[in-house]
Amino acid sequence: MSDLAGEVCDPVLLNTFLIKKKKCRVYFHRGTLTWETEGSPYTRSTLPLSDVLAAQYVHSADRSQCCGPEEPKSPCGSGDAGAASGAHSSFTLHYASRASRCRWQYRCVTFNHTDPRQVASWVKTIRNYLAGLRRRPRKVLVIVNPFGGRRRGPRVLERQVKPLLAVAGVESEVLLTQRPGHAHDTLLRRPLDGLDAVISIGGDGTFAEVFNGLVLRAARDAGIDHNDPEARLPPPPLRVGVVPGGSTNTMAYCLHGTTDVQTAVIHILLGDTRGLDLCSVHSNGSLLKYYSSVISYGYLGDVLRDSEKFRWMGPKRYDYSGFKKFFCNKGYEGEVRLLADGTSAAEGPRCKQNCARCSTRQSTKDATPLSPGEWKTFRGKFFMVNCANVSCACQRSPNGMSPYCHIGDGCVDVVMVKHSNLFNNLRLLLRMTSKANNVFDLPFVEVHRAREFSFKPLADNIPDSSPVSPRLVPGISVWNCDGEVQWEANMRVRVHCQLLDVFTRGIPENDDEEQPSCKICSF
Repeated sequence: MSDLAGEVCDPVLLNTFLIKKKKCRVYFHRGTLTWETEGSPYTRSTLPLSDVLAAQYVHSADRSQCCGPEEPKSPCGSGDAGAASGAHSSFTLHYASRASRCRWQYRCVTFNHTDPRQVASWVKTIRNYLAGLRRRPRKVLVIVNPFGGRRRGPRVLERQVKPLLAVAGVESEVLLTQRPGHAHDTLLRRPLDGLDAVISIGGDGTFAEVFNGLVLRAARDAGIDHNDPEARLPPPPLRVGVVPGGSTNTMAYCLHGTTDVQTAVIHILLGDTRGLDLCSVHSNGSLLKYYSSVISYGYLGDVLRDSEKFRWMGPKRYDYSGFKKFFCNKGYEGEVRLLADGTSAAEGPRCKQNCARCSTRQSTKDATPLSPGEWKTFRGKFFMVNCANVSCACQRSPNGMSPYCHIGDGCVDVVMVKHSNLFNNLRLLLRMTSKANNVFDLPFVEVHRAREFSFKPLADNIPDSSPVSPRLVPGISVWNCDGEVQWEANMRVRVHCQLLDVFTRGIPENDDEEQPSCKICSF
């Protein structure tokens, strides 16, 4: 659906242009541009203007194709004054094209004409149409983590993000973070007037800092106590774009279906958004943080805690710590309470581009109260307990922890893995990296879809006083919350439905591939 404001302008243009030295008939009608060759071989191309980034004049002295986004030329005569002088006999359309099921790429095409007035008329019409796309950002704050992943954030900014922003005419301010919490603190303090969006370049931790700062600022400005777990939070004033630049880039993968940087930037420039659920994590009457992907107790918490000692290894530290903790095979006694949603988390459909489940929650979250639900309690010894807000898919785990989790349905998927033997743990890890299988048919795995979730440890050496922390009580695990260690063991998680608007065109419906079943992964 177009986001054109006011009455829809429906111009019709028809003319003949020279494209790549071939004479082509070019039509523009109802927001779609079509060009077809007049001679043999016949070719026909169709481009919706919703995929166009910009229309720019080309200087008469250089009618060659514009360069790619790595080194874009400075627009010549970007205003209409240049056209009025009669200096421009060609213009270039910069647009996005789907390269595969999930990946998008930047492209451009140049139209040449002998009459500069015709060129000016076409450019003016196209620009007027693009100006009516009100959801597109015009000014953004770009927050870059220069230390995450392989320290590639600044390189991603200079080589891939800035050139595309310049092509689309988006004004940007850049913040290079200097320490943990820098992005969070900046968004709490600095003026946000005039900004349309914030772009996060980094991993999941950088994205978490960005939306935590925005949500806390919105709550503060509205006079809402964020430590109240029952508080109804106002949405942040700015939309957020996620550009992968970290180690795993789980959120970028779940939103875009790929960790391709150009795809993420194109989604931001085109302005399409979806509502993303955020979860508040409370312990002992205080807010710890908000998370967007997963909070995990047990194995993944142990891996994260141990990996902090090996940061010099880079992303490989997770493999090393995971290998160590796998053979330790620790189990932790605990009690899980959850408010069941009543729908199955172990079967589809998956959350895709036009997700009916998320769309229904978007239209009813403010008007229709949810059904009461049912509280359920589980006690036992767990290898790990995961509370997933998204599927948690990534390149290493194409299906993710919970393949049928939705990004905007107001629920989390609680995946409980009972403590077992090393053979079963191996089965679990193989399933999590499989493209064809998931973990839900394993007998020691249980999954429930919930609106709220709480956990408390049940070890014999836990004192009655609170708080309960692994620093105070040996034998208690930590929580892995969006890639950061949380030491408090008692947790309460509440879902805030579609609290944050994120830039994405979604994962297309036809992105599934038939994958051969692996005999090793399916046992």
